[in-house]
Amino acid sequence: MAGCERRENKAEKAVQIDAERFRVDLFDDDNALGGDDPLVTIVLFSDYACGPCGSSWQVMDHLHEHYGDDVRIVWRSFTVPGFKRGDIAAEAALAAGGQGKFWEMHRRLFKDTEGFTRASLRAHAEAIGIDAVKFMDDLDAGVYSGPRVRHRRQAQTLGIQALPIGFVNGLFLMGAPLVDEDGLRSLIDAEIARAHQLMQEGTPRPEVYEKFQEGAVLKPVLEVDAAKKLREQRKEELAASEKPTGLAAPKGDVRYAVPAGAVGAAGPDDAAVLVVEFTDFQCPFCRKAHTEVMSKLREKYGDRVRFEIRHLPLDMHPAAPGAAKASIAAAQQEKFWPFHDGLFGLETVGYQSFLQLAEQLELDVEQFKRDFTDPRLDEAVKKDVTLAYELGVMGTPGFFINGRYVDGVRSLATYEDLIEADLEKAQELIAAGTAPKDVRAQLMTDAVAREEFPNRAVVTQRDTPTKDVNGAD
Repeated sequence: MAGCERRENKAEKAVQIDAERFRVDLFDDDNALGGDDPLVTIVLFSDYACGPCGSSWQVMDHLHEHYGDDVRIVWRSFTVPGFKRGDIAAEAALAAGGQGKFWEMHRRLFKDTEGFTRASLRAHAEAIGIDAVKFMDDLDAGVYSGPRVRHRRQAQTLGIQALPIGFVNGLFLMGAPLVDEDGLRSLIDAEIARAHQLMQEGTPRPEVYEKFQEGAVLKPVLEVDAAKKLREQRKEELAASEKPTGLAAPKGDVRYAVPAGAVGAAGPDDAAVLVVEFTDFQCPFCRKAHTEVMSKLREKYGDRVRFEIRHLPLDMHPAAPGAAKASIAAAQQEKFWPFHDGLFGLETVGYQSFLQLAEQLELDVEQFKRDFTDPRLDEAVKKDVTLAYELGVMGTPGFFINGRYVDGVRSLATYEDLIEADLEKAQELIAAGTAPKDVRAQLMTDAVAREEFPNRAVVTQRDTPTKDVNGAD
């Protein structure tokens, strides 16, 4: 299948902002995004060989885009057992930084699929336009091992044993909260308010971080017993919340009665053919499908076919749930499709870019903001994910053409052939006396009902979704 596959990731939104603060010193040679005199400083320990660390840095990019100079995000290297060649990757980032291209290398390393081989590291250096010979010489000579070791010593002093781990003005976060953009924004907003209070009380802006650090403790973030207890607790939480396993995939030669009624829809309700796509706005294959398939099908078939979008945000794409909600918020102002198309044109997917797109499309931005935070939008997205699970769709994009499944990005003819076949049958039915509004139901007579979907029996309904936001149950 040409597409992105879903991996579950539990988000823990509760953050105790009055918790103990930890002493996390900054270094003169730090690589950081954001302002020199921020209101909030985030220090993030990560490993380029760690998948969740990569997801956390995608979120950090979004936060930097949104908060600008008010937030400083500091990179720290720390490798843990089980991740191969993380040390050499860290030194590669530092070596690129020595030539003024730290962040370009940083982002490429998180996408490296070759395990940081000499060939792949050299290719990265050449791609970002630095002196590749000097870069490789610096790596071979260990020129940047010193900063990496300094990061490790700081991590060890703080008792860091797992990744990713971050500190927001000294407040400790570990794991899932670092890929929960909404939760982080709430925490950052609270810390910004505290920073403004400190400045009103006389703290100069350049000294805000040190003020937060007054009284901060320098000790392991978790005592041994507490760390063990937390690990056991998270194992239990994960076992209780993880997605169903061993789901049966939908069969391409079977029709499934995929319900109509999604927010993102174009074409008449009684069209003879219904095309439903499960998508993720951060999935490169979905972008390809948008450009090479859906846009062309919508243009060719117009009012003869109904097109609907269902959301399947993948945990490897931390901004995807927000993008799904943003598209539904745009739909509240009758701008779903322009917003949908605009999302696939964005280089960076994040809250600030959602607002910019809303403004470009002349939406009421204040209403958009209110709608974006409406919990019913979360429920709408969850309902689409549940439907995908019941059908056995675990990756994106996934299409159902009058219930016939097509996975990934195929040739345009693959979709056209299925559509044309049903349009031809529709004409035969109409000629035989079937009312146009009843044609699709006739075509779907033998479709597998939802109660008999491949995984209906094993999918647990986590919440009861609201019915006035997105489609039929």
